[in-house]
Amino acid sequence: MRKKLTFHGKLSEGGVKYVAQRYAMQLHLTGVSSKAPDGTVVVEVQGSPDAIDQFKQKMSAGNQFYSVDSVDEEEIPEATEKMFRIG
Repeated sequence: MRKKLTFHGKLSEGGVKYVAQRYAMQLHLTGVSSKAPDGTVVVEVQGSPDAIDQFKQKMSAGNQFYSVDSVDEEEIPEATEKMFRIG
């Protein structure tokens, strides 16, 4: 399964793309994270549905540097890749 998750909130100071990479690697997910021009962070993540749900929960929790107000979620076609990268 592959999902496109768009995170909205206070994301500019938190290194959110790198946090996404760390969580994805912990959960054995592949994909890519990038920052959109509007300030949102877009993450395409691929793996088991349970791992993707855990990823979404961890990211949505935020930390002392960033906070998430909402997440848009869309199922997209799977891709052939071996790791999670920052785009």
